[in-house]
Amino acid sequence: MRKITPRKYAQGLYESLQDKDKSEVSNTIKSFIQVLVRNKVISKSDKIVKAFHDYIYEQEGIQLVSVYSVEALSNNLKKEIETGLKIALKKEIELEEHIDSSLIGGVKLKYGDVEADGSVRKKIESLENTIG
Repeated sequence: MRKITPRKYAQGLYESLQDKDKSEVSNTIKSFIQVLVRNKVISKSDKIVKAFHDYIYEQEGIQLVSVYSVEALSNNLKKEIETGLKIALKKEIELEEHIDSSLIGGVKLKYGDVEADGSVRKKIESLENTIG
C-alpha cells in the first residue's frame, strides 16, 4: 500500500473545503480528523497542518517568507523587503518575523528552498573562510 504524504492530505482537505458554507466546514474537518485517526496518522497532524497552510498559500499565489533579524524590523524595512520580493517573485508576500540574536546584524530570508543570508554573522564566516 502506498503511503499518503502530508501534502496529499492537505490537498484533499483543501479541495473538500472548496465551496462549503460555514455550517459544512466543521463537519468536513471532523470527517477529515476521523480519516487521520483511521489511517493512524493523527500523530503527523502538525506536518499536515503545515502542509495545508503551505498549500493554501500556493493556491492563493502567496509566498510566505521568514525574515530573521537581531531585533524587530521597522515598518519601512518590512515594506521594502515585501515590495522587493513581490517584484522579484511576482507573488503576494507574507512576512513571518523571527528574532535571532546570533546574526549580530543584517537579515536572513528564507522561502521555499531559498535562503538569502545577508547577516553580519554570515559575512564574518565568509571572511574567515577567505582568510584561511
